[in-house]
Amino acid sequence: MNVDVASRVRLVVATHWHDDHIKGIGETFSAAREAKFVDSSAYPLQKLVRLVKLASEASESTSATREYNSVLATMKKRREKGERADAVGPTRAIANRKLLALNSASRPFDSEVFSLSPSDGVISLAEAELAVALNAAKGGVRVPRQGPNQLSVALWLRVGALNVLLGADLEHVAGTTEGWRAILGSSERPSGFAKFFKVPHHGSKNADCPEVWSEMLVSRPIAVMTPYTSSRLPGMADIDRTRARAGRLLLTSPFSRRALPRRENAVEKTLREIAPKRRALEGGMGHVRVRCSALDEHDESRVELKNGAIECTSVD
Repeated sequence: MNVDVASRVRLVVATHWHDDHIKGIGETFSAAREAKFVDSSAYPLQKLVRLVKLASEASESTSATREYNSVLATMKKRREKGERADAVGPTRAIANRKLLALNSASRPFDSEVFSLSPSDGVISLAEAELAVALNAAKGGVRVPRQGPNQLSVALWLRVGALNVLLGADLEHVAGTTEGWRAILGSSERPSGFAKFFKVPHHGSKNADCPEVWSEMLVSRPIAVMTPYTSSRLPGMADIDRTRARAGRLLLTSPFSRRALPRRENAVEKTLREIAPKRRALEGGMGHVRVRCSALDEHDESRVELKNGAIECTSVD
């Protein structure tokens, strides 16, 4: 896209610390020298620093702790060079916080980024989780993966006349103070309807909130899913449900499950014993790019699919 990452990227957001969401974020933040780092307010920074230090001393650490260690090192270097802390980060994302506003008179249109979550109602969940992670790290064991996805940061982008909703892995739960219901019930969330929707949690049923489609999105929006083979997401029911609502459904990789190759009976028996959770590899992550005018909300979107990304036009 001919964008100078070093000078033009303004925000690097860690929606949450699951490995499949933050690999490479340390390198990205280092390259984006004018960017501010944003992460969830669900994680008190002092405890995270302690967790990273302990995890790095353990015999094995998750990619999340390695990435966070890299981000912390980059922030430290920038502060030592005299950059303001508020320009470097971390900025703590919480419901209805404006993370970025680009609205100078020299710009052809205004651009804003809001965090929609986590809500106040779920912050206490993170405190308990961090306590467990700290205890594990103190014992020199692998830091456990983060728990509830409702701690993640959903984002609302307003770029001129265009609105975009990025759902991260935010879950849909019964309570009105958590997940998508907390966003829908807030009188302070940004107004408008999004034309583009990154479907949360790989299209999983536990992240599907029907009211999001009716109250936050235009009719028949462009929806993008990121299949996650290890969790077998999305399933066929998830594809059907989303296709019924979206104008176009784009996937970063095929969602079909390749069958395992069949070998001789003796070999199959041995493989089932030593590797009961075998799966066929399906290649790398694709790239979906959707572009349209930020000045005309009715402008027709142009879709580019790269590196194996597909449009899901049927479920056959």
